[in-house]
Amino acid sequence: MTQGSPNSFLSRNHQTKKHDPRFQAGDLYLIDYGRSVDLTLYPKGTAFSGNCHAKGFQCIEMLSKRPWTKQIDTFAFCGTMHCMLFGEYMEVKSRPSASGSLLWGITRSFKRYWQVDMWKALFNTLLNVESCKNQPSLPPLRRRLEDYFVTDPSRRQVCESAAKAIHANGGRLL
Repeated sequence: MTQGSPNSFLSRNHQTKKHDPRFQAGDLYLIDYGRSVDLTLYPKGTAFSGNCHAKGFQCIEMLSKRPWTKQIDTFAFCGTMHCMLFGEYMEVKSRPSASGSLLWGITRSFKRYWQVDMWKALFNTLLNVESCKNQPSLPPLRRRLEDYFVTDPSRRQVCESAAKAIHANGGRLL
Protein backbone atom coordinates (compact mmCIF):
# COMPACT_ATOMS: atom_id res chain seq x y z
CA MET A 1 0.00 0.00 0.00
CA THR A 2 1.34 3.40 -0.83
CA GLN A 3 0.59 7.02 -0.27
CA GLY A 4 1.22 8.10 -3.83
CA SER A 5 1.28 11.49 -5.41
CA PRO A 6 1.74 12.37 -9.07
CA ASN A 7 5.35 13.29 -8.33
CA SER A 8 6.06 9.78 -7.07
CA PHE A 9 6.27 8.22 -10.51
CA LEU A 10 9.03 7.76 -13.04
CA SER A 11 8.46 7.40 -16.76
CA ARG A 12 10.94 5.15 -18.54
CA ASN A 13 11.35 4.64 -22.21
CA HIS A 14 11.24 0.88 -21.63
CA GLN A 15 8.48 -1.63 -22.22
CA THR A 16 7.64 -4.63 -20.09
CA LYS A 17 5.01 -5.75 -22.62
CA LYS A 18 7.54 -6.36 -25.37
CA HIS A 19 5.24 -8.12 -27.81
CA ASP A 20 2.22 -5.86 -27.43
CA PRO A 21 2.36 -3.09 -30.04
CA ARG A 22 -0.29 -1.12 -28.12
CA PHE A 23 2.24 -0.19 -25.42
CA GLN A 24 5.03 1.73 -27.08
CA ALA A 25 5.30 4.84 -24.91
CA GLY A 26 7.21 3.18 -22.08
CA ASP A 27 6.30 2.23 -18.55
CA LEU A 28 5.27 4.26 -15.53
CA TYR A 29 6.94 3.22 -12.26
CA LEU A 30 6.07 4.10 -8.69
CA ILE A 31 9.34 5.34 -7.18
CA ASP A 32 8.50 7.01 -3.86
CA TYR A 33 7.47 4.78 -0.99
CA GLY A 34 8.00 7.56 1.54
CA ARG A 35 4.65 6.88 3.17
CA SER A 36 3.68 3.29 2.78
CA VAL A 37 2.22 0.37 4.65
CA ASP A 38 3.26 -3.18 3.85
CA LEU A 39 0.00 -5.07 4.34
CA THR A 40 1.84 -8.40 4.50
CA LEU A 41 3.24 -7.36 7.89
CA TYR A 42 -0.26 -7.16 9.41
CA PRO A 43 -2.88 -9.84 10.06
CA LYS A 44 -5.28 -10.38 7.17
CA GLY A 45 -8.25 -8.03 7.45
CA THR A 46 -6.36 -5.26 9.24
CA ALA A 47 -7.76 -1.81 8.50
CA PHE A 48 -6.31 1.56 9.37
CA SER A 49 -7.74 4.81 10.66
CA GLY A 50 -6.46 8.34 10.78
CA ASN A 51 -5.03 10.42 7.99
CA CYS A 52 -1.73 11.33 6.42
CA HIS A 53 -2.08 15.07 7.17
CA ALA A 54 -1.09 15.91 3.60
CA LYS A 55 -3.84 18.13 2.25
CA GLY A 56 -5.02 16.95 -1.14
CA PHE A 57 -3.73 13.41 -0.65
CA GLN A 58 -6.20 12.18 1.96
CA CYS A 59 -8.42 9.44 0.59
CA ILE A 60 -12.19 9.64 1.01
CA GLU A 61 -12.08 7.33 4.03
CA MET A 62 -9.62 9.66 5.76
CA LEU A 63 -11.79 12.67 4.99
CA SER A 64 -14.91 10.92 6.28
CA LYS A 65 -13.16 9.31 9.29
CA ARG A 66 -13.76 5.72 8.16
CA PRO A 67 -11.30 2.80 8.15
CA TRP A 68 -9.19 2.28 5.05
CA THR A 69 -6.86 -0.25 3.46
CA LYS A 70 -6.35 -0.15 -0.31
CA GLN A 71 -8.54 2.94 -0.76
CA ILE A 72 -5.46 5.12 -0.33
CA ASP A 73 -3.98 3.48 -3.44
CA THR A 74 -7.06 3.85 -5.61
CA PHE A 75 -7.34 7.48 -4.47
CA ALA A 76 -3.72 8.07 -5.52
CA PHE A 77 -4.46 6.45 -8.88
CA CYS A 78 -7.44 8.80 -9.34
CA GLY A 79 -5.20 11.72 -8.41
CA THR A 80 -2.67 10.69 -11.03
CA MET A 81 -5.34 10.26 -13.72
CA HIS A 82 -6.76 13.66 -12.77
CA CYS A 83 -3.33 15.25 -13.26
CA MET A 84 -3.03 13.60 -16.65
CA LEU A 85 -6.49 14.81 -17.70
CA PHE A 86 -6.56 18.30 -16.23
CA GLY A 87 -2.91 19.17 -15.57
CA GLU A 88 -3.58 19.92 -11.90
CA TYR A 89 -4.02 18.17 -8.58
CA MET A 90 -7.38 16.56 -7.83
CA GLU A 91 -9.90 18.13 -5.49
CA VAL A 92 -12.91 16.13 -4.28
CA LYS A 93 -16.24 16.96 -2.72
CA SER A 94 -19.27 15.02 -1.55
CA ARG A 95 -22.78 15.33 -2.93
CA PRO A 96 -26.02 13.74 -1.77
CA SER A 97 -27.16 10.86 -3.97
CA ALA A 98 -30.76 10.10 -4.91
CA SER A 99 -30.90 7.62 -2.01
CA GLY A 100 -29.66 10.22 0.46
CA SER A 101 -26.18 8.79 0.95
CA LEU A 102 -23.10 10.81 0.08
CA LEU A 103 -21.26 10.27 -3.19
CA TRP A 104 -17.76 11.62 -3.65
CA GLY A 105 -16.49 13.01 -6.92
CA ILE A 106 -14.00 15.40 -8.43
CA THR A 107 -14.75 19.12 -8.56
CA ARG A 108 -13.74 19.50 -12.22
CA SER A 109 -16.02 18.70 -15.15
CA PHE A 110 -15.02 16.36 -17.94
CA LYS A 111 -14.92 17.70 -21.48
CA ARG A 112 -17.84 16.30 -23.45
CA TYR A 113 -15.59 14.61 -26.02
CA TRP A 114 -13.67 12.68 -23.29
CA GLN A 115 -16.07 9.72 -23.12
CA VAL A 116 -17.61 11.16 -19.98
CA ASP A 117 -19.47 7.98 -18.98
CA MET A 118 -16.22 6.04 -18.72
CA TRP A 119 -14.41 8.70 -16.67
CA LYS A 120 -17.38 9.26 -14.35
CA ALA A 121 -17.69 5.52 -13.77
CA LEU A 122 -13.96 5.18 -13.08
CA PHE A 123 -13.79 8.03 -10.57
CA ASN A 124 -17.13 7.08 -8.99
CA THR A 125 -16.04 3.45 -8.54
CA LEU A 126 -12.63 4.26 -7.10
CA LEU A 127 -13.66 7.21 -4.91
CA ASN A 128 -16.78 5.54 -3.45
CA VAL A 129 -15.50 2.23 -2.12
CA GLU A 130 -18.18 0.54 -0.06
CA SER A 131 -15.88 -0.84 2.65
CA CYS A 132 -12.43 -2.26 3.31
CA LYS A 133 -13.80 -5.75 2.73
CA ASN A 134 -15.67 -4.85 -0.46
CA GLN A 135 -13.06 -3.33 -2.80
CA PRO A 136 -13.73 -2.72 -6.50
CA SER A 137 -12.41 -5.20 -9.05
CA LEU A 138 -9.51 -3.47 -10.81
CA PRO A 139 -8.86 -5.70 -13.88
CA PRO A 140 -12.06 -4.61 -15.70
CA LEU A 141 -11.19 -0.95 -15.07
CA ARG A 142 -7.66 -1.52 -16.34
CA ARG A 143 -8.92 -3.20 -19.52
CA ARG A 144 -11.36 -0.36 -20.14
CA LEU A 145 -8.61 2.24 -19.73
CA GLU A 146 -6.20 0.31 -21.95
CA ASP A 147 -8.87 0.00 -24.64
CA TYR A 148 -9.76 3.68 -24.34
CA PHE A 149 -6.18 4.87 -24.69
CA VAL A 150 -4.93 2.53 -27.39
CA THR A 151 -7.85 1.80 -29.73
CA ASP A 152 -8.23 5.35 -31.03
CA PRO A 153 -5.13 6.51 -32.95
CA SER A 154 -5.50 10.15 -31.86
CA ARG A 155 -5.77 9.21 -28.16
CA ARG A 156 -2.83 6.86 -28.52
CA GLN A 157 -0.81 9.69 -30.06
CA VAL A 158 -1.81 12.03 -27.22
CA CYS A 159 -0.68 9.39 -24.70
CA GLU A 160 2.61 8.90 -26.49
CA SER A 161 3.18 12.67 -26.61
CA ALA A 162 2.32 12.95 -22.91
CA ALA A 163 4.69 10.09 -22.09
CA LYS A 164 7.47 11.84 -24.01
CA ALA A 165 6.73 15.10 -22.16
CA ILE A 166 6.78 13.29 -18.81
CA HIS A 167 10.04 11.63 -19.78
CA ALA A 168 11.52 15.01 -20.81
CA ASN A 169 10.30 16.50 -17.49
CA GLY A 170 12.42 14.10 -15.48
CA GLY A 171 9.56 11.62 -15.06
CA ARG A 172 7.19 14.07 -13.38
CA LEU A 173 3.57 14.57 -14.38
CA LEU A 174 3.45 18.17 -13.15
